[in-house]
Amino acid sequence: MHISTEQQTAVRRWKLGHHVFHLHLTVMNTYLASLEKSIEEEDWRSVSPLLTKLSRLYGAATSCMRYASDFPETAYESLIRPSMEPPWLNPGFSGKFNSDHERMLDLMRTIRTSLKRAIRSGEVPEEVERAATRLWRAQSHNRANHKLICEKFVPGGQSLLQDYFNANA
Repeated sequence: MHISTEQQTAVRRWKLGHHVFHLHLTVMNTYLASLEKSIEEEDWRSVSPLLTKLSRLYGAATSCMRYASDFPETAYESLIRPSMEPPWLNPGFSGKFNSDHERMLDLMRTIRTSLKRAIRSGEVPEEVERAATRLWRAQSHNRANHKLICEKFVPGGQSLLQDYFNANA
């Protein structure tokens, strides 16, 4: 099978961008585990630098997503999306099933709850509150970019997982 230059670029960007994103995710989970412990111990001197590092990692992850998707929609439709369907992958494939991503989301929920509680109680230094706000902004920016990318490639947002559920309803 011959693939066009456009498709070659798409595959390279898609794979490289996702591989680098996964490295960021692994480091994020390491920092998040340390952050969770620091918050539990009320070690606010350690919390602020960890929040700052996580904000930067979220920004880097957003850049990886943008890089991974910087190719024409036609290459996604003709090659990338079909590579995530049978016979290459199980029906209903979704990145939502990535255990490292799920761990990151779980840790972020726990940390957000703990930090917001501590901020409301007034026990958190101002610099920690500012760093937490920067992290939440970076996370929000990441989500917004992900939605834009999804809409670029799949207008209306019908994921492979949704297709699977609809076909098997």
